[in-house]
Amino acid sequence: MHLENLLDEIFLQEIFPLFSWDELYYSFSGLNKRINTVLRSLMHLDFTVDSSTQHHPALMFFLSTITRLNVRLGKFDIKSFSALCSLTLGYPSLQQRNSIRPENFPYLEYLSLSYPLEDTVLLNLIFSDAFERLTVCRFDRTSTDHSWSTSPKIRSLSISVHGPYGIICVLRACPNISRLNMIVYPTSQINLSLPKHSFSCMNFHLRRLSIRSIIEMLPSIFKLTPNLEWLTFDDILCYDGFENSQMTFKNFVNALFMLNHISYLYLKTMVQAWDQYISLNTLHPLFKHISYYKAHSGVTISSLPV
Repeated sequence: MHLENLLDEIFLQEIFPLFSWDELYYSFSGLNKRINTVLRSLMHLDFTVDSSTQHHPALMFFLSTITRLNVRLGKFDIKSFSALCSLTLGYPSLQQRNSIRPENFPYLEYLSLSYPLEDTVLLNLIFSDAFERLTVCRFDRTSTDHSWSTSPKIRSLSISVHGPYGIICVLRACPNISRLNMIVYPTSQINLSLPKHSFSCMNFHLRRLSIRSIIEMLPSIFKLTPNLEWLTFDDILCYDGFENSQMTFKNFVNALFMLNHISYLYLKTMVQAWDQYISLNTLHPLFKHISYYKAHSGVTISSLPV
């Protein structure tokens, strides 16, 4: 049997998956028109573009079928890759950010941008449901805006915001989110609780929350996310007042009891959590594994062994 007599399904399901994209290009492209056609019908090709691959001829050969692209060069033109389902940009240039538009990437499901994002046009598109298939986003520090409407398709989000205002913008814009990884940078405001109107942003779908912030914010966040099942928290502030830190921790514990569905907890904080006569294990059922660091000024609490 000759190679060209094999069924397309044998190429696509049994032969081509054994090769990397550059091996596919050098081994099979140009053999004949039929093989080229079969190659270009491949789905889920994953390319990483850096200084060594930016001019690789395979990029143009597979242009219409590349679905996952990881770009590490700011000058690389991404606009022509219209079949993308997944796009990751490290330090994206203005030109690249301007190319991220629904008409250029109608099939986009995953977007990751490793750079502080203050592009209001792009953010409004993302958080106002302009991308019909976008469900997962990974961003760095982001400027939030009350003008965001809603993006109900987003299910997973990683983002950094400033203060309670940023939290409200995210929860309002993503009403159906189930996983949220968030850094909340404290602001200069004295009152860290969320305003009363924020309860219109209550989210009943959020199940997993990973957050780096200050522990005072957690009680207010819990009121907006009552169905949390999985929580990891890393405190980003050191505390000086022992008496105030005890009250802070007590408020956190009381708020934690509001979460009726929570089953996993990991907490790391510099709060001097409690006095020496009361065991932390007795304060909540999920406080099962306790460890101290920095001469007992910091504590790690988890429901499972770390």
